[in-house]
Amino acid sequence: MKNKQLDPETEISFAGEVPLIPNVRPVIILSGSDYDMGYQYYQQVIQIFGRWILNSVKHDKFTEEELANLKAFQQNIRRYTPEFIDFFKGMAAGATDAGVPLSYQEVLAAFTSTESYPGAPPGSEDEELLPAGCSSWAAWGSATKDGKLIGGGQMEAAATQFTDTIVALPEKGNSFIHSPVFIAGTELSGYRFPFWGFPCMNNKGLVYVHHGNTYSNPKEEVNYGIPMGMQIIHTLRFADNAAEALKMLAAYPRQSVWGITNGGGFWADTDGDAFVIESVDNPFAIRRAEYAGETDFLYATNNWFCKELAGIGLCQGKVYTPHAGWADFKLADFAGRDLGKDAVERNLGMWNLLHNYHGEVDLEFAKMTWRFPAQTPGEEFEYRICNLCVSGLAIALPDDGDEGSYYVSTGYPAKVAYTSSPTSHSFRVAPTYSFYQLKLASSPDKVTTAAMFQAQHDLHYANQELRKLTYWDPPYAPLDEIYNKAASEWFKGGYYQNLARKTTGNDSVYNLSKATRAFTRCQTLARQVYNVLVPPATSPEDLGLRPWFGDWGEWATK
Repeated sequence: MKNKQLDPETEISFAGEVPLIPNVRPVIILSGSDYDMGYQYYQQVIQIFGRWILNSVKHDKFTEEELANLKAFQQNIRRYTPEFIDFFKGMAAGATDAGVPLSYQEVLAAFTSTESYPGAPPGSEDEELLPAGCSSWAAWGSATKDGKLIGGGQMEAAATQFTDTIVALPEKGNSFIHSPVFIAGTELSGYRFPFWGFPCMNNKGLVYVHHGNTYSNPKEEVNYGIPMGMQIIHTLRFADNAAEALKMLAAYPRQSVWGITNGGGFWADTDGDAFVIESVDNPFAIRRAEYAGETDFLYATNNWFCKELAGIGLCQGKVYTPHAGWADFKLADFAGRDLGKDAVERNLGMWNLLHNYHGEVDLEFAKMTWRFPAQTPGEEFEYRICNLCVSGLAIALPDDGDEGSYYVSTGYPAKVAYTSSPTSHSFRVAPTYSFYQLKLASSPDKVTTAAMFQAQHDLHYANQELRKLTYWDPPYAPLDEIYNKAASEWFKGGYYQNLARKTTGNDSVYNLSKATRAFTRCQTLARQVYNVLVPPATSPEDLGLRPWFGDWGEWATK
């Protein structure tokens, strides 16, 4: 499957010349200074995917106008998110040392834009450049079984982007886990979303749950702002709670990509402070729990709720549905999906789950919500957060300390899921329909050790169930093959974990990352075997809860 002519060694497979998306989202550990982490990031991206992955970052030659635009961006970055200057330097050096020559300017351009905007910051001409449909929810307090915060979010996009999950332990600021939409600096359909993705969490108990569909200001009100992904990472590193995050988010200068103003979003912390910023300015609009009848929970898809946004922006201001917000039911996207109906029905589904099963929310409930399918498509499509468009999913259980847990599914985790439009199917190579777990521990070796213990746990329980079968049972042979792959990953993880003890600096970080990737692949495959033999919940009833849409509940419908 691997094409040796493209790259002599990568961790992904190829079908001829075509790189294939791995069925387990790779983990990349970063540690140290900003420069070190940037260097480590592109080094590991190339180790995993190959040199080709950074082709879209290259830029042949910058014009004087483009250089002036980069200087304007750099001045704002230096003021609001200065750590990224050294991070970009490290990325350029890491890529170059791995055989992909990149300059600081090229990396800066990949994370910002060479486009001209009004309102360049004063003095930017004196800057010197170095040489050349998404759904989410969160619940806490009375809504969850243990009163603790839990949040989950999905990205709905084509299953053709290459992604990773980053565990960052910087010298300065908070540690965090982040799942970008795709490899930072690379491109999707002509657009870049550098380091943008969700959910993300830090070790202070703060979670970025979702983009919140922040209202996009007209271009004349947008400037050489801080890209959304950089805002998210800076906020996670330097905000200890939602209140501090809100102050930071209100201060960043705006930039708009793909019709979304970079800024705002859906944030929550372990003290129960949560909000969705639906417009950062002109007007400022923020939504909190109880705005739409929620008690200790919030949710968001791709539309707005705030009344002051009536008549403004994409998919807004036509019809207001209680518990579901504003929507234009005549608007469709490029895939033929009814954007208004899509957002409203997903919102209603989350409201019905979180309101009627109030106090029952925990990790297994969260997983169930993304395995609870819609009805089989008939004359109309029914929209649920469980659908074939889910290209990435994570569930965050944050902690103010070193016990935060983060669960990742590569694509939709439901074996039975339906499309939300005739053309928005999304399929994967060898899907596992399972999650792996990461701990946001205090050091890279402790992150790896936690992944190892979870892999050991998952192997044990998968083995217990698998050995109940006999050699003559039809499922035994295929499941045993998957189990043996999981066991092989276990041994690979141990090998790299031991190698990390014999190395130092970046090499030690790389070996711990390789070990963690092996242990998370082990978890995922072992859990796949277990889930076949002990099927996970796909409805509230499977968790022993009262029946969905029963007479006992208070159900919202469109």
